[in-house]
Amino acid sequence: MNEPLDSRQLKAFVALAKTGSYTETAKQLYVTHSAISHSMRALESNAGCRLLSRVGKKVILTDAGEALLHHADQILQEMRQARLTLNGLNKWGFRRLRLAAEAALFPHFLTEALVGFHQDFPKVLMSAELLGGNDALTLLETNRVDMVLTGHPPADDRFEFVPLFGDKFHLVVNATHPWVAKGIVPRDELSKQPCIFYRAANQTGRVLEEYFAKDKVVLNVVGEIDNLTTVKEFVKQGIAMTMLPTWAVWRELKEGSLVALSLGRKSLQQTWGCVHWRSHPLNHAESTLMKLCRKGLPVID
Repeated sequence: MNEPLDSRQLKAFVALAKTGSYTETAKQLYVTHSAISHSMRALESNAGCRLLSRVGKKVILTDAGEALLHHADQILQEMRQARLTLNGLNKWGFRRLRLAAEAALFPHFLTEALVGFHQDFPKVLMSAELLGGNDALTLLETNRVDMVLTGHPPADDRFEFVPLFGDKFHLVVNATHPWVAKGIVPRDELSKQPCIFYRAANQTGRVLEEYFAKDKVVLNVVGEIDNLTTVKEFVKQGIAMTMLPTWAVWRELKEGSLVALSLGRKSLQQTWGCVHWRSHPLNHAESTLMKLCRKGLPVID
C-alpha cells in the first residue's frame, strides 16, 4: 500500500499502544469502543499487515506494530510542531522571531543586528532572551526558542550549528600584573593564581580546565559569574585572572585596562554561531538576522 496513513488512526493507534485497552483508549479520545476497533482495522488494512494482537484482555503490539509506533510518535510530534509554527505565524497576522543568546553577544553585535532586523521586518514579533545558565539545546527541545546564538555546543545530530565567527582564548590580567612585564605565563604559577570564569560562555569552564589538565595544571577557580562586565571588573581590580576570547575584551585591551597573554604554545580556539533544529532550516527572516549579525561584527585588530 502506498496510501498515506491517516493521522486520526495513528493518534488512536499510539493511544492504544500505551493503554493496551480499547475501552480506555475510547475514553481518552472521547469516542466509542467500536470507533477505535473500526479505526484499527482500517489502519491494519492500509498498512497491509497485522499491527495488534490480544493476550487475554490486553492489546499488545506485533513486531510490525512496534516498528510503526516509533514512526507514528515522530509523525504526530511533527504535526504538533507544525501546528505551533502555524499558530505563531498567524497570531494577529504577525510572524515571530524567537531566540536566546549569550549576554555578551548583545553589545558585541547582536543589538545592532536586531535593530536592523526590525527595520527590515517591522511586522515580525521579536522575542530575544538571555541564555544565562540555560543549556542551549534544552531551550530548543522545550520549544522556548527557535534559534540560539552561543558557542559551539556538543555534537548532536538533531541540531545544526551555523558558524558566525571564531576566536582564540587568552589569559586576561590587569595592566599591573607581574606576568605582563615578563611577557609570559609561568606554568608553575598558574595554579597559585585565583581564577574567575565567565559562566554564561558555553562550556568554557570545562573546556579550559581540560586544556590545562593536559599540562597537569589545576586552575584555582574561585568563582563563576554570568555577567561579563563583573568578571572583567574583578580582573581590573587585580582580584583574579580570567580566560576570555579577544572579542569579549577588545575594548579593554585597546584602552589598556586589561592585558591579554597567550595561553601557551598551543592556542585554544572556539567558534560562535547559531544552533537550530536540523529538521527546521532557518527561514528567510532568521537567515536575514544571521546576515545582519555577520555584517555587524566589529573588526578587531
